[in-house]
Amino acid sequence: MKDIKIYFVAGFLALSSVLSAQENPDMDFKKAQELAKEQRFSESIALIQPLHLRFPDNADYTVYLASLYFWSGDYDAATELLKKLRAENGSSKEAFDLLLRVRMGNKEYHTAIQMAKEGKQKFPETADFYILQEAVALEKTGKYSEALTLLDDLSKTSPYFKDAEYLQTELDKKKKNNIVLGHFFTDYDTAPQAYHITHLEYSRRYERFTLAGRINYGQSYTDEIQGEADAYMKLNREGYFYLNAGISGGKIFPQYKLGGEYFHEFKKITASLGARYLAFNENNKTLLLTGHAGWNIDTWKLEYRHYLSENNSEWLSSGIVNIRKNFEATESYAQLELQYGTLPYFFLNNESLLRLSAYRIGISSKLRIQRNFFIHPVIMYEREEFVPDKFRNRITAQLSLSKRF
Repeated sequence: MKDIKIYFVAGFLALSSVLSAQENPDMDFKKAQELAKEQRFSESIALIQPLHLRFPDNADYTVYLASLYFWSGDYDAATELLKKLRAENGSSKEAFDLLLRVRMGNKEYHTAIQMAKEGKQKFPETADFYILQEAVALEKTGKYSEALTLLDDLSKTSPYFKDAEYLQTELDKKKKNNIVLGHFFTDYDTAPQAYHITHLEYSRRYERFTLAGRINYGQSYTDEIQGEADAYMKLNREGYFYLNAGISGGKIFPQYKLGGEYFHEFKKITASLGARYLAFNENNKTLLLTGHAGWNIDTWKLEYRHYLSENNSEWLSSGIVNIRKNFEATESYAQLELQYGTLPYFFLNNESLLRLSAYRIGISSKLRIQRNFFIHPVIMYEREEFVPDKFRNRITAQLSLSKRF
């Protein structure tokens, strides 16, 4: 008896929906649209289906029902409706565009590429839309250079230019090679000669790690070359290791240096823990313990990094606060750096690590000057205590130019 009541109620509701559609289809169509705006797709489909059954030749009802299937993730049902509509009315641009989106949503990228090419020929007045869709599908299949070539055809006046520009940036980020040329300068009061360092670096990114090699040429009271190697090893989506090693003659740079640090990313927080080891000569070796915590707030990042340095059994402390503003659209940033402690901005000879205290303020940034060219300017001012109650001023500047390819 209970089952009979359930079937009766279900039948009554279905009959009521059909009768309602018969009485006022426009009202039901409007109600279905309102429900869809609230993402109540199942209820919206229940209203549109009777309209589609009663008016099978009404393309508006068919396309909207297919759209509801697409929005709710039922790609097969959407495809079946749209293929039938295209067979009956091959000139329907709305049905064609929706079917293209369905193919993309269903990860049928090769089919989507062919449809986008067809769309450019069939509907040339909106060719830019199909260029963007084809480029997205090419990116999904790993054909990055082909996608970039397509996007270059879009003009700045195109309504899809901003979307294309964003996709171009994401594709450029996938380039594997990067080369950097830069110059570093630091000088302080009463210094007999300033330090100049020119560096050349090349890095290559692989699927799970990045390798970099760097040559530093230093000049002051003497000159010297240092060789360095970096490795970034990705463990998973959230964590990676950074490793560093360097060797030199020990006149300007440490004779050898080793370093390692593990970085982990949470939703809005980053953290790391690591160490550096610097050997200047047999009697002067420094161990640095370090770690950081960072907070991402929209386009801002607040970061604190701490160093504990041990030199000849004496432990010293340094704290650094970085406040960074990111500009994601141009892959740029501007950063304010504040420090109190003993460590200098750049590790040179052992003397620079033996300060009693120091205060530092500076600005660093990364600016994209063309799609694959960047400049990295840095300027720092330090007030350092080198003997008790004796202070001097230090100015440090750095400028690097990088290109990825």
